[in-house]
Amino acid sequence: MPKKFLISAAVILLLSSGALANIGQVQCFEIGAVNKVKVVGGLGMASGGNYLEIGQRQMKRKACIGSAAMKQGGTLTQNARAQARGGAIGVGQNASVVGSQKQFIGHGRRGSHQQGQSLNLDLNTIARKPLGGIGRAIGSQSFVGEQSQKQAYHGGFSASSQFVRAEQGVKIIGGPNSNVVVKNNLNVSMSQGSIAK
Repeated sequence: MPKKFLISAAVILLLSSGALANIGQVQCFEIGAVNKVKVVGGLGMASGGNYLEIGQRQMKRKACIGSAAMKQGGTLTQNARAQARGGAIGVGQNASVVGSQKQFIGHGRRGSHQQGQSLNLDLNTIARKPLGGIGRAIGSQSFVGEQSQKQAYHGGFSASSQFVRAEQGVKIIGGPNSNVVVKNNLNVSMSQGSIAK
């Protein structure tokens, strides 16, 4: 009986001391998308696309510390179409998006309060019609995304957000004597953070 009492008392003292009274949250997402269409040889048509929506939301509140909330999300679209009469013609699209957020509120007036955001985006498109082909190709891809954070704690408040909208488009038309190549590359890297003590 005495042993059980001592263990219970130790747990109660640990909880009441605030050793576990912190708020910490993390979010992350990663998107990888590929869309390729190609027509080779005789008369033909090809089309393809991708569509994705993503969203994350978190909220935490502790009466003795404060509250933290954050959300992030975005929409990615890819569309391509190729038409040909002989030869070869096509469009290739690659997209990569990585987003992450973190928050931490420490216990007490002297505890540290931190938050950070990171969003990285790569869009690449290539359209090609080599010699001998006849036809056209059209492609587009885009990403729209946003991150936001809020913290409220004893003696302060902090908030941050960032937004990105990126689009790529390509169109080629050519006859048998033309060699047409279009390459688009778009890179975005965003980050921000704050620390208060």
